[in-house]
Amino acid sequence: MELPDYSPSTPVPNYSSTPLPGEKCIQRTPRQALYRHGNCAFVYQEHSMSLTLRGCREEDGVPTFGLCSIVRGEFEPADRDRIISVAIKLEGRVVLKGRSQMKSYTLFSNERLLWQKSDSAESTCPSLLPLSISFPSTYRDRDGRALRLPPSMSIRQPCRAAIAYSLNIIVRKTRCAIFARKTREVCMSAYLCYRPRVRPPRPTPTSFSGVKHCPDEWQEEIWGMSKAISDEGSGALSAQCHFFLPSVRVFSTSEPIPFHLSFCSSMAFLQNLAQHVITRSDVPLDNPIHVFLLRQTTVETNGSKTVHEEVLGTGTISPNPTPAIEAIFSDDTVAMSCDGEVRCERPIEHTGFAAVALEVKDFLVLSLIVPPGPLTTMLPQLHHAITIRLVTHPWVDRS
Repeated sequence: MELPDYSPSTPVPNYSSTPLPGEKCIQRTPRQALYRHGNCAFVYQEHSMSLTLRGCREEDGVPTFGLCSIVRGEFEPADRDRIISVAIKLEGRVVLKGRSQMKSYTLFSNERLLWQKSDSAESTCPSLLPLSISFPSTYRDRDGRALRLPPSMSIRQPCRAAIAYSLNIIVRKTRCAIFARKTREVCMSAYLCYRPRVRPPRPTPTSFSGVKHCPDEWQEEIWGMSKAISDEGSGALSAQCHFFLPSVRVFSTSEPIPFHLSFCSSMAFLQNLAQHVITRSDVPLDNPIHVFLLRQTTVETNGSKTVHEEVLGTGTISPNPTPAIEAIFSDDTVAMSCDGEVRCERPIEHTGFAAVALEVKDFLVLSLIVPPGPLTTMLPQLHHAITIRLVTHPWVDRS
């Protein structure tokens, strides 16, 4: 059987990341740079044993590791002739401390055998055992869902709680020559800090550039408010706010978050609202919208949830003569079109996360009339919370 004749293939065109004349780059995904590990070493000594951790970074005097980092080092045992086995265990826990009791939930627990005595009579534990074990990227919650491993942290409100990671060395050895069949365990622990360097996926716009010019960079949130006046025949009053924020919704705590808002309402609505929620009579109504950052920490114990909320920063606004939306104004209308920015004004050591019995969320909040504060103190109609994520490191161009 003869094979058919094949014509030569067309040469593959030359590809280049640099646009040619007449071309333009629509989207670029830069190559991720290799993560740079630290070069610190920590030495622990206990029970005449020595543990050395290498290749990590140092934060607050504690060995610190990032996403999927590998814990490396060496272990020097004592009484080597009596050792039966040596194992290492890397584990993470959520610890809740109450007034009368303490609860602990295990996020993960990974164990690895370093050495085990063989049947040979001359088998003796080596004087130096290298160790290597890595942090997982995720853990399984109670429902079996894979969640990101939360960072190390410690809080006092709404109650004392912590997320702690530790490396445990477990040595099994015989008690003595007389009781050779009886064994005991000697443990050595080193507390580790797990703190991934989280950055925004792309840069945040420096200022509001208009939705028509850069529609993909901005996200619109529409907040409608209404309240019926008790006086008969007065009808229903309402207000509306169009809020524009960067669509990335992941922001570094070291950089400001720009925004634009357009607000429209009747003066009668604002005056009626102020009478019900504000005790002071001299509250200015020309700028009734407040913008602020808020962190919400929720702890669940015995089936009940306790919430603590903290204002992280308050936004500043300046008038913008060009509104992003068109509104129909009447003689009794209060309208404002403003650009602004809000910045995190409190130190943040970790990002938000969800863990067993412990959750931390970040919000960008709009409030009407009521000044910035915990949402638990406001009526639901008077605030609009937008879920965002605050991270500890800025975006970096690795192209």
